[in-house]
Amino acid sequence: MWPLQDLEGEESDMCVNHPVFSRMYIWGQEYLERAVGDVRTLQNERAYGRTLIVGAGSGLDVAALGVQVTELVLLEPDPLLCTYLRKEYPDTRLVPSSAEHMELEDQTFDTVITSLVLCSVFDIAQVLKEIYRVLKPGGQYLFMEHVKHDAPLAGMIQTSLTPLWKQIAGNCRLNRDIKSELNRSPLTLLRYELAKPNYVIPIVTGQALRQT
Repeated sequence: MWPLQDLEGEESDMCVNHPVFSRMYIWGQEYLERAVGDVRTLQNERAYGRTLIVGAGSGLDVAALGVQVTELVLLEPDPLLCTYLRKEYPDTRLVPSSAEHMELEDQTFDTVITSLVLCSVFDIAQVLKEIYRVLKPGGQYLFMEHVKHDAPLAGMIQTSLTPLWKQIAGNCRLNRDIKSELNRSPLTLLRYELAKPNYVIPIVTGQALRQT
């Protein structure tokens, strides 16, 4: 695939550990892809150059990457998912690090990707600052995320379900306002589109840049 060296056994502080959810995620990943459809592929085909996947999970984003990707790094904090990724992608560099404190150098990547990740991080603002930090000037952030519904009633339902949902779904929150977080971040939002409407779990895709 992409000729990259491994992390050579270097470990980091992994504060995320949801073994039951992670096993269910691995088991159900094919069903997840059916629900997402071709949205992931259409988004990830835009990736180019040195690319970082944040919250790599079981590696679903890898197969969807376009031919312009020259190098690949996977970042994943969950120990069980890290074990799975090492087995499935032994030749790809894996960084076992949280998204809030990426153990990566500044201005390193042409593309950063998140797919259904911002819902479960502890601090979105900090994650977006880290994405900005590791992007090269002019680099792009591609995202596919589920978001809070614009309709008030649907948003209320999402909010009411979130306390239980986050307990069973690896800290996932149904009611996060990703667009507002992006607009407050140091990134410049270029594109934000509703890719898959749904009453409880609408999915958006988009692109933001690090301009300087």
